[in-house]
Amino acid sequence: MSLASDIRRTAQLLRPERWRYVAGITCLAGVNIADVVAPLFLAIAVELAEADLVGSSPATPPPLALLGLDATMFGIFAAVGVYLGLQLLANVLRYPMLMWTAVPSHRITQGVRRSLAAKLLSQSQTFYDRSKSGDLMSIATADINAIRMMLGPAILVGADTLLLISLVLLVMFLLSWKLALVALIPLPVIYIVTNKLSHMEYEGFEAVQSDLADMTERVRESYAGIRIIQGYAREAFDRARFHEFSLRHYTKNLVLARVRAAFDPTLDFMLGISNILVLVFGGIWVASGEIAVGTFVAFLFLIRYLAGPMIGLGWTISLIQRGRASLGRLRRLLEEPVEIFDAADAVAVDASGRIEIRDLDFAYRSTEGGHDEELQGGLHVPALTVEPGQTLGVFGPVGAGKSTLARLLTRMYEPPRGTVFLDGVDVRDITLDSLRSQIVLAPQETFLFSSTVERNVALALDDVPPRDEIERYAKLAHLHDEVFDFDAGYETMLGERGVNLSGGQRQRLAIARAIAADPRVLILDDCLSAVDAETEAAILASLREVFTGRTGIIVSHRVRAVRDCDTIVVIEDGHLTAVGDHDALMRGGGYYAQIAAQQRGEDADVDDAAEAS
Repeated sequence: MSLASDIRRTAQLLRPERWRYVAGITCLAGVNIADVVAPLFLAIAVELAEADLVGSSPATPPPLALLGLDATMFGIFAAVGVYLGLQLLANVLRYPMLMWTAVPSHRITQGVRRSLAAKLLSQSQTFYDRSKSGDLMSIATADINAIRMMLGPAILVGADTLLLISLVLLVMFLLSWKLALVALIPLPVIYIVTNKLSHMEYEGFEAVQSDLADMTERVRESYAGIRIIQGYAREAFDRARFHEFSLRHYTKNLVLARVRAAFDPTLDFMLGISNILVLVFGGIWVASGEIAVGTFVAFLFLIRYLAGPMIGLGWTISLIQRGRASLGRLRRLLEEPVEIFDAADAVAVDASGRIEIRDLDFAYRSTEGGHDEELQGGLHVPALTVEPGQTLGVFGPVGAGKSTLARLLTRMYEPPRGTVFLDGVDVRDITLDSLRSQIVLAPQETFLFSSTVERNVALALDDVPPRDEIERYAKLAHLHDEVFDFDAGYETMLGERGVNLSGGQRQRLAIARAIAADPRVLILDDCLSAVDAETEAAILASLREVFTGRTGIIVSHRVRAVRDCDTIVVIEDGHLTAVGDHDALMRGGGYYAQIAAQQRGEDADVDDAAEAS
């Protein structure tokens, strides 16, 4: 990302808060003016003291003389009093200066976080299929903080550096242009060194942030898969792998730290050379009478004021380069196209639940790297209709495309136009909010939030309904009796991803959540795979009540889950190969009949084993 585009984007971020920044920088200007002018009155005090000792006329510093002031207008105590007053004024102005630059930076980054959250919530399943969680987490935390530092401390310290250096140099040249030129001899070297180091820091920080995303993803995987790691006794392997990631990140940070560490000593060394030159040449010119003692004292104080800005210059450059690198990463994420969105003429519908598919030919696609590329896999359904109130079973082997069909109905994946319809309306012409409130999908891999059982059941509702309603949904999912056994019942807090529930309990809670949403079309995507046969039969019996008056779709690779559906479609390798009810498919003798016979034998073995035990 070029510097010009960075400046434009930063200006856009600053625009809503520009007047607060103006007020803060105005206070900063007052602080700097007070700081720079104060030593001139100290110079007057020195001149007055020298005049009293030797009986000469006190010299007036040229900057004050330009303002029409004269040393004889002050006494020693008055001059010292003005010096102290200016120092007090500078410190009083520092508070609003800090508040009017720090607070806006927090407000801006809060807006950036909201924009980022809105962007992520609007993205499709395809985006998350190709994105790394660690990268998204790194941008939302470390990168946004780096941007805040650029918009807050970097602007404040940068403006302070420019204003203070400008004022100090102006007063130094007014005091003695020859001594000022001597003090500036190291300046070209400072420019060359800081320019080189700043470019190195930009590249280094971008590499560190990218690597941080990889390490965050590695840690997330370890935490999420801790039971698998421990179950296979792979702790040592995972420690070694994390050590490798950590060492790589440490090495990249070390390179960045070396670059950063070179800033302050280099600038300090250059400033030291400037001080030495001023002492040598200034001492000679004071001895020769070319420069007054008071002027020389003021000059030494002003040189001291350059130390802070010089160090601040290095820190500012560091923050700006880090912020630029993070702004680039954030920009690339915010400019990711939203693949699934409401059409300009999209409408809300109050559907009866009629599902129709016409010549559906869907293929997974990737737009990574700016190239539209078709990937292996997909789904091909020439025709399918489900009338309101009917139940549809979607049957097939694992990986055949059953879940893809469910996601196409809810536009988690975008179906081609003119292929998927709800009540005769193309789903691409229905608003997403309306579509996903009419068609609710309980996915195969459910996610539970770290909240109470009650709030997880009522996720789709704006307000938590009365407890008896929550209990009714849980009873339909055959979860109520087990919730009652929890210490806090429905107020039981679930751990991360519902870790304190069994797999079957998590699936049943997901079914209760889907029932609570009260959709016109309810899709259960293999939500019974983790429950035992007896519980599955009980839930399927309850679902007959749930599906009354609404369209139901049960996705499963098990015959007993779909056998009672009005219509069953068989999907193999992404193709619809058979349609019919259970009896018709059994007579057909195809894949469905083969798997039914196989699973009937397996179920019989399980029943025999249960009786024997």
